[in-house]
Parts: sequence; C-alpha cells; structure tokens
Amino acid sequence: MIKNIDHIAIKVTDLSRVSSALKELGIPCKSIETFKEVGMRIAFLGGKKEETGIELLEVIDQNSPIADEKPGLNHMALKVEDIENIYREMKKSDRFTVEGEIRQGAHSRIFFFRIKGQEEVLFECVE
Repeated sequence: MIKNIDHIAIKVTDLSRVSSALKELGIPCKSIETFKEVGMRIAFLGGKKEETGIELLEVIDQNSPIADEKPGLNHMALKVEDIENIYREMKKSDRFTVEGEIRQGAHSRIFFFRIKGQEEVLFECVE
C-alpha cells in the first residue's frame, strides 16, 4: 500500500524568497516549473531521491484551485505502489473522500483524498 511520504506541499506567496531562505538552511531547490493548467509555479526542493521532498506552491492565476486558500501546508503526498488498486479501495470505503480521478501530476500519476471527519486535511497519492 503506502511506501513512504513522497513530499509535503506548502502554499507560499513568494516562491523565490522562501526557496532562497530554505537553500541557506541546506535544502536545495532542484527545479522550478510553471504549470499553467493549474495556475501555479512549483519549486521542487530536497536532496536525495529517497528523502521526503518539499514542494512550494505559488499561485500565478486566480483560477488556480488553491487561489483562495491561505498560505501554509497544502497537502501531504504518500508514495504508493499500485495507484489504481488504492484508488478503487478508497472509492469503496466509507472512511475516505476521493477528489477527482487519477491524473497525470508533475512527475507521476496522482489523485487527492481526504479522511472523512477530518476533511480540512488534504492528502495526495503519488505513483
């Protein structure tokens, strides 16, 4: 099922400033990419591939799905082995609310979900 935490995503208002400050603390920025389809610039931070990464999300279009959200923790992504199976199981379960379908994310297939009764916390499954 879940292999590990893939990344933590944080909404920021100044991606360059936060990225630069974290670099001073020893967290390198691997890349910054623009994703017009979701109205965001995303900085991918972290070191080794097996470490938990950090994504900094900066809104560049007010139609972005996170445009109205406050800065801070956006979601925690969980690395999974069989995304189709986990998606099917969560859809059938009364413990989870799956948001949308499996889709292509920045670097792999993803989907988002919430735990019923704790809906303010957003999770992402990453293949």
